[in-house]
Amino acid sequence: MLNLFPLQFLSLIAYTLLRIVIGIVFLHQARKQGITFNTIAPQIHWPIIKNGKIILTLIIICECIIGGLFILGLFTQVAAIMSIGLGMKLLIWHKRFPNGSIPSPLSLILLLAISASLFITGAGILAFDLPI
Repeated sequence: MLNLFPLQFLSLIAYTLLRIVIGIVFLHQARKQGITFNTIAPQIHWPIIKNGKIILTLIIICECIIGGLFILGLFTQVAAIMSIGLGMKLLIWHKRFPNGSIPSPLSLILLLAISASLFITGAGILAFDLPI
């Protein structure tokens, strides 16, 4: 069957749009966790690192780096792998720490799907990465 809207030449813009939106989401998430830092940090305990402030600071830094890389289109596939790992970690944490700073599981699954798509397809146009 023929495509009703043959706009396949615009597919690279779709990847760019996904990349920029997920970058904005990660920066928003880092800002949101930064605002509620003092209420979240005491709840976080890892067996290796006992201090929740260090863990949360590292997560906020990772979210800022991932968001910035996605927006710039720089090392997009590396940022996608990092966001898949962070998304899975937040998906597990959502059950352990049910506060408002961690997105809902459905939102995290959507972010994981977008990250996997960007890992496979690349950055799109208007990026520092070379197109595939």
